[in-house]
Parts: sequence; structure tokens; C-alpha cells
Amino acid sequence: MTNKIELEQTSEMCPEQYWAKIDSKIIGYIRLRWGHLTCDYLPFGELSKQDVRLVDYVFPNDEYKGSFDSDEERKRWLKKCTQLLIKKLNFFILFLTNLIIF
Repeated sequence: MTNKIELEQTSEMCPEQYWAKIDSKIIGYIRLRWGHLTCDYLPFGELSKQDVRLVDYVFPNDEYKGSFDSDEERKRWLKKCTQLLIKKLNFFILFLTNLIIF
């Protein structure tokens, strides 16, 4: 099980986006564009049709939002996204472990 994700910011605004990595392996993609925040779990380490959307949030009355308004807002949302990625990854690891045992 894991609980440490490193975020690599690939764009600062319009969109503000990040790769989420564990041990240099990509496991997620976080993006804020046009007031729409998404966080995807990438089971194959790249963007694909098998991605699992964990966060799909539209900021009300802020359709042009392309970056977080403050460091506090950024930290809050990135923490929420990384917690969901960790939960999904740990579930996947547990699932695979149970398959191997049985």
C-alpha cells in the first residue's frame, strides 16, 4: 500500500495541470480548465480510454477559471485529488493481491 504521491506541474494556467506520480511512474492526471476540474486515475500510466475519472467538478459562476485563485485553494483541491488517487491505487493493489492469493 502507498500514501505518497509526487505532483509534477506541466502547465501553470489555462489549463493548470499535473501528472501524479509514484516512484516516477504516472498514476494520475489532474487538470483545471474552463472552470472544470478533473482528476483521472491512469491504470496504464498514460492517458487512455481505460482511465477512471475520480473528480469531475465544475466551479459555479467561474467558467473561465484556468488556474486556482490561491495557494490555499490549490492545496485543498490537490490534496483531495491525491487522496482519491491513493484510495483507488490501494484498492487496485488489494484487488490484485487477492487475485494472486486465490
